[in-house]
Amino acid sequence: MSSVLLQTIAPLLTAALYLAATALLFRSVGQPGSRHNKQALLLTGVAVLLHAGQQANTWLREPLAAVDISNAFSLCALVLVLLWALSLTRKHVALESGLFALPIAALACLLEWLVPGPAITAGQAADALPPGTLVHVISSILAFGILSLAGVYALLVFAVDHSLKRHELGAFVRSLPPLDQLERLLFSLVATGFAFLTVGLISGLVYVDDLMARHLVHKTVLAILAWVVFGALLAGRWLRGWRGAVAVRLTLAGIALLLLSYFGSKFVLEVVLGRSWYAEP
Repeated sequence: MSSVLLQTIAPLLTAALYLAATALLFRSVGQPGSRHNKQALLLTGVAVLLHAGQQANTWLREPLAAVDISNAFSLCALVLVLLWALSLTRKHVALESGLFALPIAALACLLEWLVPGPAITAGQAADALPPGTLVHVISSILAFGILSLAGVYALLVFAVDHSLKRHELGAFVRSLPPLDQLERLLFSLVATGFAFLTVGLISGLVYVDDLMARHLVHKTVLAILAWVVFGALLAGRWLRGWRGAVAVRLTLAGIALLLLSYFGSKFVLEVVLGRSWYAEP
């Protein structure tokens, strides 16, 4: 019965909690110290616990089951929300960034509920995840979560920069930290995510065998292109002082490449072609 509840009711309830928290955050825009912020964080905490339970039920049970694009997206969304919540312990962090992170998590929960995954036997899972691959999986998921949060901050930087240039400071923009602080947070997230992405790429090339047989070539090439974009952004920041629109464009371009790498290739393989990278060709 508990398993049935996790697979049916829990995703819907989790998505509802994320959306309710988003609504409370929206109501508190322009009102520092609003009680709605505390309520939103409380709802988010409950949602994260439910979300984590669902992911544990998917990824940790034997035999491994329902591991597909929707499950992978949901796990990355959970990491994104956790990183957002942890970031709130730092000074000058924009609580309003949750207005982007929480709806993404809600969408992920709904997709996981709407799109059931194929069953993977324990033998297939063992073949697909040889020793050492755990480093690749964890670092890749952390990289995506951190860089996704960087993408959220890129949107906030764009909003503030655009409003300053037009001299139109609405309640949302006035509630955000100053532009220079947002940019420092953005580049801090990009640098951290870039480090994890580097570990993920190296460990993947070392530990994942038969890239051609497992249909991972396109995924790897796109991830490398994203690595190049983020590396260029960090180099440009250090050598040329890049900021503003350039930083926003490159950050979002890198995120787009990661989305195509992590989920685009998986969508084509599983949904369009009806295959799995677990299986041999």
